[in-house]
Amino acid sequence: MGPEVVSRQGRTQLDAMPLPTDPPPLRGVRLTRPQFVELEAPRSEGAVALYRLWQEVKPPDGLPPRSAFSFERIGKLGLLGQFFVIEPVNGGEDWQYRLVGSQLRWLFGRDATGRPFRQHYDELNAVERINLSNQVARSGKPIFLWARFLYRGRPGEYETMSLPVLSMDRQAVWLVGASFPSNHPQRQADL
Repeated sequence: MGPEVVSRQGRTQLDAMPLPTDPPPLRGVRLTRPQFVELEAPRSEGAVALYRLWQEVKPPDGLPPRSAFSFERIGKLGLLGQFFVIEPVNGGEDWQYRLVGSQLRWLFGRDATGRPFRQHYDELNAVERINLSNQVARSGKPIFLWARFLYRGRPGEYETMSLPVLSMDRQAVWLVGASFPSNHPQRQADL
């Protein structure tokens, strides 16, 4: 096999190292159709607790500040590993993870912190998540979702949620939330 052998990306073996534009290998969760089913209310214990906190800190005629969701408060709920914060990019053309809890890394197959959705997910997944995030940001109303997935050939499901909050400078709407896998035998190697 010499340098003239072409790889699947169309490059020879000598220059077949991944380029920054190459799609990342799929290592995380693969959602099954439909991607998400909207829930009327949170179901899992952690989701209920986070939503209750959001309701407690939300002013009567506005959104709670991001600062109301401190590490101390989230830690007292036992949700640091499942918690995430996302922010809009270019006015909502994309969103990116500002913070991702350590227990979600296995769900994504990598650390998603600082990654815009269009770079983290395939196009179909990215567009759906961007649309849902923009919907929550515009409406000021939380969303609760459920999805089925395959992870390393094993089926599972998870509940996730997005709660609108004001950014640290109170100039934009960010989303805080958490994801809760269930019916999935996690192994330490998955975390």
